[in-house]
Amino acid sequence: MQDLRDNREFVHRVDADDRLCFVNAEWLAFAEENGWHISADKVLGTSIMAHMADVETRHLYRLLMSRARAGVHPVRFEYRCDSPALRRLMEMRIVGQELGQVEFRSRVLRVEPHDAIRMLDVSLPHSRDHCLQICGWCKAVQVQSAWLALEEAVQRLALLADAALPQLSHGICPDCSDRMTQVGGGP
Repeated sequence: MQDLRDNREFVHRVDADDRLCFVNAEWLAFAEENGWHISADKVLGTSIMAHMADVETRHLYRLLMSRARAGVHPVRFEYRCDSPALRRLMEMRIVGQELGQVEFRSRVLRVEPHDAIRMLDVSLPHSRDHCLQICGWCKAVQVQSAWLALEEAVQRLALLADAALPQLSHGICPDCSDRMTQVGGGP
């Protein structure tokens, strides 16, 4: 296996009103590498909640930011942030700052190449008629009432052969919801 280390640290900060007030150059570069063509002037001043599609994720972020602002201890958890051809295990630390700010620091723990998963490619067209919910924390996909690992869901649903890629709606699976609501959000 090839060495795919990434020693960068991706940092963003929100103010007391949960508006993005800082993003570092590495954060912007990582977004660009993943097909999100944004700049600091487009995101600074926007609510972090406006960048989250589902109620559960917004609720968990509010809970985690509240814990960080309370200063009990830094919130730390692992999550997946995959690209179409890479499986990335990452770690996020959320720390309260002065004046009610909260800082988010993410880093890559492990990167593994995998067969390209087209539905993760934001540059490809996705069908508005077919939508799948994907966990924003572990990348499990909801198939009927079950949550399957991303790779298993792709196989079971034959998504590699499907010309019309499903639209992805980010949410949170029950396992990650339980894990994230525990004190500190640790793994």
